[in-house]
Amino acid sequence: MRDYDNIRKLCLKGNQLSSIVIDEFILYYGAKRDKLIQEFDTRFSRFKHAEKKIPASWIRMIQSQYIVHRIFKQGGLINNYMQHTAVKNLEPDQQNYLRQISDDPWRFSFSEIKSNPAKDFYEMEDVFSGDVFLLHSPAVSQILTQQPAMLWFNLIANNGACWQTFGPVNGFQCFDNNDIFFYGTELNKSIESDKDLINDVENNPIPYMLLMTGSQFPLIRHGEFEMVQVIGEGKATITNMEDLKKTFRVEYAHDVIKLSHETLSIHPHFAEAFMDEVNQSILLSALTDYGYLQMSKLLDAHEFNVPVDPDIRVHLPMLMVVKDLMKKKLVLNQYSELFEIKPSPKESAFTGKLNQLMALALPVINAGKEPDIDAMAKQVGVDPEVAKQLIKNSMDTINRLRK
Repeated sequence: MRDYDNIRKLCLKGNQLSSIVIDEFILYYGAKRDKLIQEFDTRFSRFKHAEKKIPASWIRMIQSQYIVHRIFKQGGLINNYMQHTAVKNLEPDQQNYLRQISDDPWRFSFSEIKSNPAKDFYEMEDVFSGDVFLLHSPAVSQILTQQPAMLWFNLIANNGACWQTFGPVNGFQCFDNNDIFFYGTELNKSIESDKDLINDVENNPIPYMLLMTGSQFPLIRHGEFEMVQVIGEGKATITNMEDLKKTFRVEYAHDVIKLSHETLSIHPHFAEAFMDEVNQSILLSALTDYGYLQMSKLLDAHEFNVPVDPDIRVHLPMLMVVKDLMKKKLVLNQYSELFEIKPSPKESAFTGKLNQLMALALPVINAGKEPDIDAMAKQVGVDPEVAKQLIKNSMDTINRLRK
C-alpha cells in the first residue's frame, strides 16, 4: 500500500526545488540560449486572432510551459545543458534534482481520472496511450470544486514516486478523446492513429494548449440524451423504393436521396440519411448516439451498409472551438444544404434584425443585468413582443446551461 503522506512530502520538496531550479533558472537559461520565446511566438502566431479571448497572464503561463516542455521532453534540450558551466555551478541537490527529473521525459497527457485514492492524489489513465499513472495535483482538486471535468490536459513530470503537473492544468467539461482526435485531424490531416496524435502534441503542443478556450463549455443534454454530432458513411444501393417509403420519408434533390423518420429525425435526435446515387454511398447524421444507433438499425433492415460505430463523434462545443481557432468552416455533411429551404429576402432581413437584437442583449444578460428590451427592439426595428419572447427563450436556455 502506498504511503501517501511520504509521497506528498516528496512532492512538496520537489516543488521547492522546482521554483528555484526551473522557474528561476533553467526556464530563462533555455529561453535565452535557444531562442525559445521566439520559437513560441512563431508557432503561436497562427492563432493570433484568438489572443483577445485569452488572458495575457495565461499566455505567459503557456509560454513557460512550452519552454519547459522543449527542455525536458523526450530528446529535449536538457541533454545538452547538463555539461554546461551554468548548470554545474548549481548546488549539488539542485543538480541532482535536474538529473532526476530528466531521467523520465516530461510529456503532455490527455487523461481521465480513474480513482482518487487520497487527498490531491489521482489515478489517471491517458486516453491515447493507455498509460495509467499516479498524479499529485492540488490544482485538479481545486478545479473539481468549481466544475466537473471529463478530460484533463496536463504537462506531467515524474518525481520518482508519482507524477506532478507543471504550468496550467486544464479540465474539460464536455470534451473526450473523440473530440481531441477530431481536433487533431483538423489541425493535421496526416493524423490517422492515436500514436500519430501523441506525436503531434509532443511536436507542437500550442494548438492543444489553446483548447482551454473551450474548457468552460458545459456538457449539453436533452433529458437523458447527450447532444453530440455523430456521422457515419457506408456503401448503399436502393433495391426497393416502395418498401423504403414504408419506413422513411423520401426526398430527392441533385442525385441525392434524403431519408428521414417520423420520430428519429426530429428534436432531439435529428437523425437523417443521405444516399448519393452517383457514388452509391450513404451518410447518416444525428445529434444523439441513440438517434444514430436506432436509425442505423432501420437502415440495416433495408440492407444499407451503415457502420454501427460512427466515423465521427464530436461534441457541439468542439465544432465551435475548431471554427474559432482555425478560422475554418466545417462541412461534416455535404448533402444537407441540398435540402435546405432558402429564406426569402424579407425573412433574411428579419433574421438579421433578430441577430442584432441578441448581439445587444447577450452582453447585458451575461453581466447579470436585465436588458432594456423595449429600447433594444426599437433600435433594431423589431416588434417589442417578439423581442421579449426571443430574449426570454434565450435567458431560459442560458440559465439551464448554467445549472
